[in-house]
Amino acid sequence: MTMQLHDIIECTIESLAFGGRGVARVEGRVFFVERVVPGQTVKARITKLSKRFAEAISVEVIKQSPDFTEPFCRHFGECGGCAHQDVSYAAQLREKQAQVVDAMARIGKLEFEEVLPILGSPKERNYRNKMEFSFSGKGKGLSLGLRERGGKTVVDIVTCHLMSEECVTLVNEVREFCRESGIPAYDPKTQEGFWRHLVVRESVASGERMAHLITSSGRRHFDVVGSLGDYLTGAWGVDRFVHSTRKSRAELAFGEWEVRDMGGRLIEERLQVADRSVRYAISPNAFFQPNSHTAALLYSTVLEFAGLTGSESVLDLYCGSGGISLALAGHAAKVVGIELAVASVQNADYSAKLNNLDNCLFLASDLGEESGTLKNASRPDVLVVDPPRGGMRPEVVDAIRTLGPNRVVAVSCDPPALARDLARLGYRPVKLQAIDQFPQTPHVECVALLEKA
Repeated sequence: MTMQLHDIIECTIESLAFGGRGVARVEGRVFFVERVVPGQTVKARITKLSKRFAEAISVEVIKQSPDFTEPFCRHFGECGGCAHQDVSYAAQLREKQAQVVDAMARIGKLEFEEVLPILGSPKERNYRNKMEFSFSGKGKGLSLGLRERGGKTVVDIVTCHLMSEECVTLVNEVREFCRESGIPAYDPKTQEGFWRHLVVRESVASGERMAHLITSSGRRHFDVVGSLGDYLTGAWGVDRFVHSTRKSRAELAFGEWEVRDMGGRLIEERLQVADRSVRYAISPNAFFQPNSHTAALLYSTVLEFAGLTGSESVLDLYCGSGGISLALAGHAAKVVGIELAVASVQNADYSAKLNNLDNCLFLASDLGEESGTLKNASRPDVLVVDPPRGGMRPEVVDAIRTLGPNRVVAVSCDPPALARDLARLGYRPVKLQAIDQFPQTPHVECVALLEKA
């Protein structure tokens, strides 16, 4: 049988690939199928054909899977925030564990001495401490929500089970206020309009909330934003409201210039890492792990893998706001964190003071620069690395090899990228731990311990 684009095929979903698509085999060809559950038999429409593989999207379920569960959100299937509400949580964990192990073996050719069972999130719903929402449209058609699944259109989110109910109510209030203002959302194509992003943060430990509104730089609307800030910090009890502007056309929820700060103080999160309670001050643009419950598991795993006795020096690359550095500092002689973003370094410094830690040094530096800090660093006993999703640049891997620490603890939210980095590093793979930071989504975190060969 010759297959053609848009043909309907019948297939049984064997597993989930990294990224969330189902894997099936039809006439010797691997199919990656959208919107399926492992164990289902489906009819699917072919959307892409090549010699080695094909892509398809499910159009009908012929036989249901024992791993299927009823989605709990009215937006599921339309909104891109979740992909696996229809997959039981036990199956989600099973598939993510298999994806991590497969990536290490197939891409990195790595064989770990010990592969630990995946750690699930203590909360399967309402677990996020931060979410980014986008604006589009104008007037009564103004939308504030998340991008559609597989597209760029903004879906109005009137309910969401990833954050707390209070945060979702806050999003709905902001949407109504902005609709009533009559001011249009920013359009990156025309570079016209005003409203761009709303970032909501909430501390699990304290219940404090921060609303960060990002707009274009149209000054004539700044007073309206001030009124919104008054409303949120007054009637709604938001602890901090920040208004920032952004000129770049890139659709990132990151403010470039701060216009207004109402509340003025950083909200604080606390994580129990081993025997210590660690305090973290969180600023508007700073990175902090979005699931506080699993962040504690993640940092505890890094601490365990680091094997600190109190006398070691630690180098933490891509340290962000110092999340891992601060978790390790109470167990090490010295911790040096390197991060490109100056605001994150300032955040880390402030948090170190909160915890009365005087053995931390945070540096703002580009790790990839030929004359950068990493090139001149002293050899640490333990090196920790938690790079962006795409992994480390080759020159960073080379610099680590030159430094030659005895032990490397690598953290990543992208198992294939981590596998490639570790293969280039050339260290001996010792332990591997997968951690599910994001239930109902395709994402999975992993921590790897490597020692000098």
